[in-house]
Amino acid sequence: MSPRMPVFGGISEIIIVVRDLDEAIRKQWELFGIGPWEIWTLNPATVSEMTMHDQRRDFAIRFALTKIGDVYWELIEPLDEHSTYYETLRDKGEGVHNIVFEVQDYDQTCAFMRKKGIGTHNSGNWQGVRFVNFATSGHLPVIAEIFDVPEGASFPPPERVYPEN
Repeated sequence: MSPRMPVFGGISEIIIVVRDLDEAIRKQWELFGIGPWEIWTLNPATVSEMTMHDQRRDFAIRFALTKIGDVYWELIEPLDEHSTYYETLRDKGEGVHNIVFEVQDYDQTCAFMRKKGIGTHNSGNWQGVRFVNFATSGHLPVIAEIFDVPEGASFPPPERVYPEN
């Protein structure tokens, strides 16, 4: 990966931090028809290798995911004070937390970012799906996240959907 080659190939997801996930998905569904939503909980029971600010640290969140056009729209409610989602909500209030960018090679991109001195806000391995939020403050106006979804892998079934059928 060279400075002339783009690090990010496209935008796949926009992630918003909210205080109350259930209220937020209900409002977005009722006011704007955004949905339907699939809802999960991430915590140490479902995610391994959790980090925060480049240090091993467990955290818990609930999140809801839907798609608007070709872009995923995700809402996250922090369930504890141990994540950058909580820090963003505490320091800035509800709003955009990060953008998920597409990359050609997850490991190569992580190595490139480390080489450039860009650390991580948080990361983990959700049942085979790896994710990392890079500490891109001062470089980009938003936290950059990437995913690695291995061939044939997918997210686990949602805990619930909204609206219920």
